[in-house]
Amino acid sequence: MPQLILTSEERVATAGDRWVHRAVEAGRLVRVRAGIHVDAAEWEAAGHERRALIRVAAGVRTRRQNAVLTHESAAIVLGIPIIGARPEAVHLVSGTGSAPRNQRGVVWHRERLGDGEVIEYGGFLLTSPERTLFDLARTRGFRSAVTGIDAALAGRYEPLPVTFDGDRFVDQEPGDIAAVDRAALTARIDAAAGARGIRSARRAVEFADPRSASPGESLSRAQIHLLGFPPPELQVGFARADGGEDVTDFHWPEYAIAGEFDGFVKYHREQYLHGMTPEEVVWLEKERERRLRRGHGLEVSRWVWDVALAPRLLKAELIAAGLPVVRR
Repeated sequence: MPQLILTSEERVATAGDRWVHRAVEAGRLVRVRAGIHVDAAEWEAAGHERRALIRVAAGVRTRRQNAVLTHESAAIVLGIPIIGARPEAVHLVSGTGSAPRNQRGVVWHRERLGDGEVIEYGGFLLTSPERTLFDLARTRGFRSAVTGIDAALAGRYEPLPVTFDGDRFVDQEPGDIAAVDRAALTARIDAAAGARGIRSARRAVEFADPRSASPGESLSRAQIHLLGFPPPELQVGFARADGGEDVTDFHWPEYAIAGEFDGFVKYHREQYLHGMTPEEVVWLEKERERRLRRGHGLEVSRWVWDVALAPRLLKAELIAAGLPVVRR
């Protein structure tokens, strides 16, 4: 995990920090925030999740008082999936209802926080999972809200295995997070009747389903709903001759269609490969699809992230498979 390098404010050109300017100009350092840099090679090698967490840590490190993370910044720490770009600004909340002006990459939210709505996790102070989801569901949009709530209802968080000690990241699991209760989310929404975005939040909570097994499946299900297709059955198993079963992500029994979201991780992350090579996994997937087609008479539609993110492409894929639009 790239570590923060604390430096002087770049606008203060003292003799002691000229090395910073030279290192940035030479491409050896990357500026994350004023006064905080990281090694350029480590930054280049880090994925978008690690870069997002580094930006959050840098924003917290520049605060003079304890900062409570909220909205997308809290979600990044908790490992709640977000659809769309992670914001470069750090989101903080003032629990008193008043806050400083937004400036220098910090977005302040003027919200009153209730008992139990601030927790410590991974070395950060942040809003609780329920509060974070409530805020995101009001502000982030239906697709992203559903994806986050699906994961939280199932206890399927994916925080990075690091803890921030105030100056650096330590390779340490930050701890387990309990699954969120739908009734608790609904009660939180009911208690905020009339607040901005409440109708959107309620819609997302009612639609959420913990059976969606990945962010890509949750995104796809939300898109399918928004596009007006009939609702699919989820995680339906089909018997195999060897006594096992092939489970489909989506199934429309009245149209004899199965839908499958194929994420990159299925073929490349070790925990999904189960000791096999990516080529072996691809072969097994082809065999599985053949069984569904020949053994159960299903038309199998498959799509990837780029298609799930683009309503036009997903609509074309499902229509080509024979699925009708039933709601405009």
